[in-house]
Parts: sequence; C-alpha cells; structure tokens
Amino acid sequence: MGQEAPPGQKYIPRFIIYAEFGIPSIDLDKYRLVIEGLVKNRLELSYQDLIKMIDTEYKSDFHCVTGWSVKEVSWRGVKLSKILDMAGVDERAKYLYLVSLDNYTTIINIEDAKDPRAIIVLEINGKPLSIEQGFPARIFVPYLYGWKSAKWLSRIVVLDRYIDGYWESRGYHERGRVWEEERFKDYIGKKHLSRRPIKTQ
Repeated sequence: MGQEAPPGQKYIPRFIIYAEFGIPSIDLDKYRLVIEGLVKNRLELSYQDLIKMIDTEYKSDFHCVTGWSVKEVSWRGVKLSKILDMAGVDERAKYLYLVSLDNYTTIINIEDAKDPRAIIVLEINGKPLSIEQGFPARIFVPYLYGWKSAKWLSRIVVLDRYIDGYWESRGYHERGRVWEEERFKDYIGKKHLSRRPIKTQ
C-alpha cells in the first residue's frame, strides 16, 4: 500500500510493541471472542472457529499515532463484516466498542467496521500472531491509526451511541483516520459525547 508515508509518519523496519497494561495470560482452551449488544444472535467464537472462517489476506502499511509506520505488512484473518452479518447487527448500530483481554478498550464506527479491509487478524507476515502482537486475535483497519487495532481481542459490543475507549478518553480522536491526521479530538461541539465506559462481563 503506497510508497509515500502519510503526513507526520516515518517508516521504520519493524513494529514497536506496546502493552499499556502488560501482556495478558492466554488460555486458548477457554478463549472466546464474544459479539454482543445490538445483535440478533449473540456469538461466542473459539480460536478454532475463527481459524476456520479465514477469508481475507492482503498487504497494507501499519501506522502508529506516535509517528512511525511499518510498510507492506501481510495481514490474514476474517472480515469483520462477515462476523457482523453472522450476528445480525441491528439497523440502529453505529459503533463497535472493542474490549481486550487486558481490559484495554477502543471504539470504531460501523462504517469502518463494514469496510471490506476491516479484519479480525489471526496471522501477520505468514505466521500466527505472537503474544506480543495480540494473539489470539486483533482488529485491523488499514486507514485507521494503530490504537484502534485492539490486540488480544475478547469482546465486540455493538452500540447505537459513541462511548470513549481508553485512549479516546485521554484526548485521542473519535475516529482516527491516518491520511486526515485525526490524532486528537476537537473538543468544540463535542459535549454530547459520552465518556462513561460501558460495563462488560
């Protein structure tokens, strides 16, 4: 994807690994990806369920909001839209609130979630995700900054309203598009936005 770095970004050879709350312990036998909220069918998908559903592979750059990018990463996984179709998303749905095993949270809008490039990643560069890279599953939307690419994904909650995730509550942008440099919020006119975290099981 592209030869020129987006505004404010610089290419580096490999990922810088972040784990804001530390790297969680993974019990793969007990792991389930839960899809709930405004859906007709609440889903609980095991890692093997997800592996069997793999339907997408492509190369795309990864962009971190702190200014570094990695070029032409190979991503393989399941289209997020496929999962949402299985769950039967309600017509009122506007956002997906993402919860990780370490209790990290972020949010993406339904438009970005339905983009054919939005995937639940299971493999990077031809190999299963490492624990540092978010094993067993993470989100990736190529035109959004990396903080939206929740690692160790455990829960997707479909909502009809916006709610801040971890970094959004600290001033990061609601949407986070790379080429538009949506790094930080414009607080003017944003008083209607909820900053209360939702309860998850």
